[in-house]
Formats: sequence, structure tokens, C-alpha cells
Amino acid sequence: MQEAVDALRSGEGWRRWLTVRRHFHTYSFHNQLLIAHQCPEATRVAGFRAWLKLGYAVRRGERGIRIWAPCPPPKKQIAEWKQAGANPHERPPTYFNLVAVFDCSQVDPLPDFPGGPIPLNPPSESVVGDGLAYLFGPLVAFGHSLGLSVTVEPVSGAASGYLEPATDRLVIDVLSEFFSANAQVQTLVHELAHALVRHDRRPEDPKLPYFEEEVVVESVAFAVCASLGLDTSPSSIPYIAGWGERSDDEPIERYAALIDRLANRLEDLAFATPTSS
Repeated sequence: MQEAVDALRSGEGWRRWLTVRRHFHTYSFHNQLLIAHQCPEATRVAGFRAWLKLGYAVRRGERGIRIWAPCPPPKKQIAEWKQAGANPHERPPTYFNLVAVFDCSQVDPLPDFPGGPIPLNPPSESVVGDGLAYLFGPLVAFGHSLGLSVTVEPVSGAASGYLEPATDRLVIDVLSEFFSANAQVQTLVHELAHALVRHDRRPEDPKLPYFEEEVVVESVAFAVCASLGLDTSPSSIPYIAGWGERSDDEPIERYAALIDRLANRLEDLAFATPTSS
């Protein structure tokens, strides 16, 4: 775990974690780090028996990826706890053990699996497309719930959108030949991440000077879009690297847990939105 955290300090380690998180955004932050450190090309992992249920078998000689798995208390302990009054402070604890999982690159399909193996490739969207246009309305509504005034109007200069913290005004550029619906969603996620930095602030969150905040919010945008199948790395990674060079030389992992938490807020909304809306 310490090696995984230390690796995150490098620019390559940061990119590796953000890339891996695309496929494992529902995993704990610590398990994301462990997967990124041990198998940075991983896209889907499961235990040995779980792969069999999906129609795949782990190849002989493959080495497992170690992650933390919860071990809930036995049913007998839970029953005794309930009989004793179910005091929440005395509930039998859940422990965690390191278990082995395997990436989809380490398995082969079972030839006789009924109906054939379960398809593993997630859907993907192009930045220049409009497959994620259905998310724009719900994301605007989410902005309203944060107290923002969200408008779509022409934006001059190189920016595609901006947030005015003093007025809570969020502006996104209009659709055009050079600014697609998917790019509009990407920009809106970026600006909403700026708002969430302030709206969801916790006492333990690190203070974010201007440069560091740009690293955080674009990392959030990259992570959210990637989890939806939208690869923004050609623009996001140079953007993050450029802002990161201007920031103070502090352990970058300080920001990772914050990024993961803010990204989860937006991903919960995105995955709860029907594609037909």
C-alpha cells in the first residue's frame, strides 16, 4: 500500500491511477491504488470463482492482484448481538483481508459455457459525439441544487465555460461545429467540480490554491467522463500536467481522496440518469 501511495506522487503514477479509476470507480480508493500499482493496464477484475460464473477461467500460472475484501462477522455473532439488544456500539465488526483477484487479460473464455461468456468490453463515446447529451439537463439541475445559475451562451476566448464564485454563475458555451454535446458535458462536469470543491468542503480537506484546484477539478472531470466511457485523456492529461507544474511541490496524494469523493458525487448522478432522458 505504501508503494502504491508513493507511486502516486509521480506524474506517471497520477495518470495511472486516473486511468485505472475509469474502470474501478465503484471500488474503494485504497483498492484503486492497489490495482493501479500492481496491474496498471487492468480494466476489470474478479475472483477466481467469479470469473467461472461469467464464463471465463484464469490461465494457469497467472499471478493475482491483491486487494482488500470485507469479511463480515458470522451470522451467529450477528444473531447473538441482536438477541442482546442490538446496541450499535457493540455490533460485531467487519474486518478486511487481502484477497487475490485477476484482470480480464488473465482469463480465457470457457468454450462450453451456456449461452457463451458474458461480454466484457464497456461502451465508449467519442468526445466529438453526442452520446452523453442526455446528461446535460440532469447536470444543470444538479448545479441548480448547489445554488448555481447555469446558462448556455457564447463564451469568448479559449475557454469553453467558466464559474463565477462571487455570483454563483456558471456559463457553458453553445453547441457548434467545434464544440460537441459530449464536450459540453465534459466542460460542465469540470465547472461543477469547481463548485463542489466549495460546496462539499470538509474540515479535513486540503486547502487548494488556484493551481492545485485546477489539478483537482480537471482530474474529477477526467475520472467522471472516463467512467462513462468518454476518453478525454488527450486534453485532460496535458491540462493536469501543465497546472501541476505550477503548483507547490506537495504530496499529490493529498488530493486523490478528495478527487475520488467529488467524482463519486457526479458519477452517482450520471449512472442514475436514464439514457433516454
